[in-house]
Amino acid sequence: MRGSWCLFVLACATPSMAWGSMSSEPGAVTAQAPGEAAPESSVPSEVHAAGEQVPAESESSASSGTEDAAEQSKQAEVVAGPGASTTSASSTPVPAPTEDSLDEVPTARTVVTASRTQERLSETPVATEVITRAEIVASGARDASELLAAHPGLVVNQTFAGASLQVQGLGPEYVLVLVDGERVAGRVAGSVDLSRLSLEDVEQVEIVKGPSSVLYGSDAVGGVVNFITRRARKPLGGELRLAYGQLDRLDLDATGEARGETWGLRLSGGLQRRASYDLDTSDVGTSGSSLDGFDVSASGDLKNQGAMSLEASAGVSRRTQRGVDLGATGAVFDRASRDLSINSRVAPTWKLSDDASLRVEGSYSRFQRTYMRDQRRSSALDTVEQTRDQQARLGTQLDARLGERHALVVGAEALGEWLTADRLETGTGERGRGSLYAQDSWTLLTEPKLVVVPGARVDVDTQFGSAVTPRLAAKVDPLSWLTVRASYGWGYRAPGFQELLIDFENPSVGYVVRGNPDLKPERSRSISVATEVRPTERSLLWVSGFQHSLRDMIGTSVEQGGEQQLFSYVNVARARVRGGELGIRQQFPWRLSGELAYSLTDGRDQSQERALEGQARHRLTAQVTWRHREWGLETWVRGALVGKRPFYPDTDGDGIANPYDSDAYLSLDARIAWRPRESLQFFVIGSNLADAGNPSDLPIPPRSFQAGVAVRL
Repeated sequence: MRGSWCLFVLACATPSMAWGSMSSEPGAVTAQAPGEAAPESSVPSEVHAAGEQVPAESESSASSGTEDAAEQSKQAEVVAGPGASTTSASSTPVPAPTEDSLDEVPTARTVVTASRTQERLSETPVATEVITRAEIVASGARDASELLAAHPGLVVNQTFAGASLQVQGLGPEYVLVLVDGERVAGRVAGSVDLSRLSLEDVEQVEIVKGPSSVLYGSDAVGGVVNFITRRARKPLGGELRLAYGQLDRLDLDATGEARGETWGLRLSGGLQRRASYDLDTSDVGTSGSSLDGFDVSASGDLKNQGAMSLEASAGVSRRTQRGVDLGATGAVFDRASRDLSINSRVAPTWKLSDDASLRVEGSYSRFQRTYMRDQRRSSALDTVEQTRDQQARLGTQLDARLGERHALVVGAEALGEWLTADRLETGTGERGRGSLYAQDSWTLLTEPKLVVVPGARVDVDTQFGSAVTPRLAAKVDPLSWLTVRASYGWGYRAPGFQELLIDFENPSVGYVVRGNPDLKPERSRSISVATEVRPTERSLLWVSGFQHSLRDMIGTSVEQGGEQQLFSYVNVARARVRGGELGIRQQFPWRLSGELAYSLTDGRDQSQERALEGQARHRLTAQVTWRHREWGLETWVRGALVGKRPFYPDTDGDGIANPYDSDAYLSLDARIAWRPRESLQFFVIGSNLADAGNPSDLPIPPRSFQAGVAVRL
């Protein structure tokens, strides 16, 4: 009977994916834009140089995912898949672990991203997907781009500007990337380079798909990805991880922590090196740059006997990348870029009562890039460019429970941004934004439980005036094994400084880029429906559908002026993206767990009547994990089968696109680890085992292996 109910629910959920019944307004997506292009291409690409901490419930270790799982896994109600929100653990005491529980994957209990306040994962009305610390460790991922590459509904693209992220078919300029709730500064080509974000100090990753402008403002049209950092748990401890492999890749991570009764301190650092690689040996150009970088960070927390607590963090990272590019006229360029990132955050919190707290947050971040091109055997086209992007934010938020039925979040914030870049017409750009937002989680019914979440935000921008972004979300649990979530919301994206003020000429390729100070913000409307079914304690099925519509989308216009093409920005494009996900996560006997998910993305540029560039319609992802505690073995394998993708390059420079579809490809990664004792682990990582990639539309690193050791002190 229960199985029949499951089939019935899935059948009922199917109509939500019937796209014709949704709004026909145009949807959000990535517009191709010019700027700093890889010189081997004749089509330029635009260059944008421009939470509260949730403690883990168990002691996480960069070298271990098994012994900590013993504490969390028995608390977990369900180990959910990334296509659906992971169900939180109960608040009951932890029972003694069984043999099977020692090998389960621990599950996050609390999240913060969906509502900007701490809440149980099972209770959040807005679907939140979580990648736990144990899953990060098991994957062997060394930066955020590797971790998210095969996640359902997410696409990581490797370009000259780094690793960019798409969510539900929307480009990187519509995705907000946060670290502990603070915006990551330094967008390049409209996106944050995920390879800049190392993982040695990340506790969990929270992903909210769909419009989130109601809480986060501009750029959160497609969703939010929030990296929550770790906090000190032990009186005294440390971890060390060293790995070396092909492409001369070296990764060294070290962390240390100390915990007292009222305070905690954590220090971490990492070193990364990798040689460049070339997928086309017929010329001297490189497909991927070399890497030489480091990062250092510190975080602390303090809680006195009164009502006040304090969190603070600071970090510095530097990355140097080098490569060889080819110009359209046959010129050869040695290219180098150096990125320096500095960030700091302080957040005091006052407990006003048992049902209310007030938090104040202040943050400052700075991103500086130096970009150099040296033409071989000539200095005619040599360039040195500087870009400095600074952001400062001051915010306050009141969290209050009003009786048993209302959980209220009210906040205000001021955000300032200053950009200095050689490519800007005026050399500098600055703007400020003030915001007010409110959201109420209103429990309308307790049996079955129905929660409705109305919310709205007002942003006032010094350049673009005011923008209102409301959202209405709902969650209902009609049965103990069934959850349905839905949301409808507005979003917007303010034009970047490059789109407004860029003035750049690239004579080696033959184009000029001019900004447009008269651009208007982009507007969007989005709807999503998601259903989760838990037929057994070890199973989870999910199905979801979404549609995004965008108007006043910022696109490019092209004019031919003599031997050069003139690119400029205009509010003319309209687009629509719709799709869905279907997936299952299952725990099997013999300590084996697996996940299979299918994503459908139907994106269309309505202004040009064509499919979105670089967006695959079909994508299948899978992941398998096996653990044997007695033997100290752990294996992890994941893969993604990606369908054909349309591209529209202008290969002959006549201003007319020469479209083609790329081949489908398979990406496959694996990790095997052996722990001879609890404080020591050896591991081997295989990346891109199917050796996918090509120099034109998939310039990812070739097949490689890396071996390493992790020590817990």
